[in-house]
Amino acid sequence: MNRYGLNKLLDVLCVGAGPAALGVLHAAKEAGLDAIAIDKGPVCSALCSHPTYMRWFSTADKLELAGFPLVTTEKNPTRQEYLKYCRTFVKYFDLKIVTYCEVTEVKEAAHGFDVVAKDLFDREYAWRTRHVVMATGFYDSPRPLGIPGEDLPKVSHRYTEAHWYADHDVLVIGAGSSAAEIALELWRNGARVTVAMRGDKFDTKYWIEPDIENRIAEGSIACHRNVDVAEIRPDDVVLRNGSGKDIVVPNDFVLAMTGYEPDTSLVEKLGAAIDKTCGKPVLDEHFETNVPGLYVAGTLCAGQESNIVFIENSRDHGPAIVRHIVSSAAR
Repeated sequence: MNRYGLNKLLDVLCVGAGPAALGVLHAAKEAGLDAIAIDKGPVCSALCSHPTYMRWFSTADKLELAGFPLVTTEKNPTRQEYLKYCRTFVKYFDLKIVTYCEVTEVKEAAHGFDVVAKDLFDREYAWRTRHVVMATGFYDSPRPLGIPGEDLPKVSHRYTEAHWYADHDVLVIGAGSSAAEIALELWRNGARVTVAMRGDKFDTKYWIEPDIENRIAEGSIACHRNVDVAEIRPDDVVLRNGSGKDIVVPNDFVLAMTGYEPDTSLVEKLGAAIDKTCGKPVLDEHFETNVPGLYVAGTLCAGQESNIVFIENSRDHGPAIVRHIVSSAAR
């Protein structure tokens, strides 16, 4: 593990090392600030959990950081291409990132903040910094179903690839683009797919909806609308409709594509205000919380409204934060 910045007072420390944090580090370096990021996994660890063969909805130019070119074989990058791009970005600009080290505590101090983290072997380290940027995203906190059987080993909130599920009965829970795309990919790779949704319509990208609805209409994919998943059992799943009638569906695996919730525990412990109606940290125009020197960047800014902040509209968070830090120091 690289232990950058342990024996000095840093200007900026980012918790998390995804695209938003990379933007902060790059802007800080350009401004002559001493900055590091700490992540409990590798660089862009959350993106590593995305489907193996996924392709971004955004085009390459919308995912570029600091104007650094993202060269791809097609206009929409693959997961592999973007992970390589982020690694290259870090190496090219010599950004300092401590990987496989989980931040467990952030405390206010006379100099700004003390940040405590533990590595994979439970060894503890502490950093001192003037400013902290929380950029942990939300992909580590799946929204729970809150039903019996959710903890069974056949249930997952993440999807990697279809091969695991070929020739098995799979229930996909959800009505968004991810749920629809996963259902289609599973069906095309030999799984027997059922979709369960609380409403009666998919909420997907415009080019996905005709495909999924046509597969349902022809009987290739089963779909239960206006239902809740009431219970997950080893060999089946119980769905419940609005009139209280139970529908038992044979099942081997459940993929719960029900979204994610932000983990704001670290910022809340510091006294940062959170909008309880939507889970968003309360921020000013510089992405600073009500705790001086504590900032939030990336998708964590969106709270539970995870579909309003993504890479292409959060890549400017870093430069905005650093400009504020520099201007505040000059006063």
